[in-house]
Amino acid sequence: MKEIFNSKYRPLFIISLLIYLCTAFFSEGYHHPDEHFQIFEFCNYKLGNSPAADLPWEFKDQIRPTLQPTLTFVIFSILKIIGLTNPFSLAFVMRVLSAFFSWYLISLLILLLQTNFSTEKGKKYFIYLSLFLWFIPYCGVRFSSENWGGLLFLTALYLILKYQNSDKKIIPFIVAGVLLGCSFSFRFQMAFAIIGLGLWLLFIQKINFKNILALVVPTVISIFLFLLVDFWFYGSPTLTPVNYFVANIIQNKAAGWGTEPFWFYFTDFILQGIPPISIVLLILFFIGLFKSRKSIFTWTLIPFLVVHMFTAHKELRFMFPMIFAFIYLAAIGLDSLIEKQKIKKVWNFMMVFCIWINMPLLIIKMISPAQEGVKYFHFLYNFTAQNKITLLCDETEIYNVVDLNANFYRSPNVKCIVFKNKNEIPQYLSAQQPDSIYILERRLSDNLKFTGYSKIKQYSFFWDWVLSYNLNDWQSRARIWTIYKMRREN
Repeated sequence: MKEIFNSKYRPLFIISLLIYLCTAFFSEGYHHPDEHFQIFEFCNYKLGNSPAADLPWEFKDQIRPTLQPTLTFVIFSILKIIGLTNPFSLAFVMRVLSAFFSWYLISLLILLLQTNFSTEKGKKYFIYLSLFLWFIPYCGVRFSSENWGGLLFLTALYLILKYQNSDKKIIPFIVAGVLLGCSFSFRFQMAFAIIGLGLWLLFIQKINFKNILALVVPTVISIFLFLLVDFWFYGSPTLTPVNYFVANIIQNKAAGWGTEPFWFYFTDFILQGIPPISIVLLILFFIGLFKSRKSIFTWTLIPFLVVHMFTAHKELRFMFPMIFAFIYLAAIGLDSLIEKQKIKKVWNFMMVFCIWINMPLLIIKMISPAQEGVKYFHFLYNFTAQNKITLLCDETEIYNVVDLNANFYRSPNVKCIVFKNKNEIPQYLSAQQPDSIYILERRLSDNLKFTGYSKIKQYSFFWDWVLSYNLNDWQSRARIWTIYKMRREN
């Protein structure tokens, strides 16, 4: 920590830390349901708060590593001792841990790798991209297997790079080996990056046999020990990596969620990374890839990317573990252009233009929830802290997400009544005649009215002033939830 705060980049590191913490506070929810259901809901089951029947199919097939939900279980159990049981506070703690881990590791890597840049301007761009690119803090606060698997792997790389030329220091390699085992046990796909690392150590770095042993043995031992964690979590002996391979590769179950062509990761990044920023980064990345053919980041990223390219089911989040490697290589590409004075007026204009686009994107991502539905769960949890309510829902109950129950966030004081369609609600009100009751409307266009009842808006994630503008009738196409209180008229 002293190394970071004593560096000449201290102001940038402090600002980025504040951005990370701010993002951790506002980024409630999850980037993908797996981030929630395969970690928090697994943990919630082990805490005795959720039945196994409500868990995703991966639990029954025992294909997911359980080191991460077990870590969550330990942390939540400790926090429970000091009286912290609010699920939203618990989730916030995990985002803060992720934020600090990401920020600290990236800061150390910046200080370690800055000497690889030939120009001062290239060095500064590397720092800015690593800390302030609009999606970096958002991805960094995620307590997901993609983020933590990547962070643990990067920590191992940091130790290897820092001590690679030291023949006497063996402890860093032992620690790096344990971290590689942890990385694999958080996300099995990290095996391909680990293989790339091994090839780099053998053919490029050519480190001595003692350090190779110090790296490999702890990796293997730690993976074996973490398999024992799976035995404890699932309640029976099982080999989760084998189960995962059989289910998703042999039986091809993952393809049931959709298949994409091999070039998907490039085209999807261009769209989701926001042009022209994404296009510029991709061009610079390929330049950096060519310029740094012997880099540890090239050798670890390429096998990881290639295997994912030729796997049927693809999602951009699968590339999250390689974000830093991608940024580093893009910065190297930019540095080489600056060094050869190939940054012409068009490129200069494009870089400035991308910086101005990045700023509002960073702010928006910093203060937005990762998943809007969780904001409704948070409202209900706080709103029903002292009183019980009945909430009418059509189609599915509010806590049903991708056909799974989000029990972790469920308020015990909310009773949901689900109707197949909205037409059944008036019949229920006529038969039960409650004095007051709550209703969830999933679209503004619904605007349901019920004879004998008045409606008062209780909560919507969207501000009223935003909803006052309905350009091109966007509200009729958007799924904007609103919770109303209905009171019977005298």
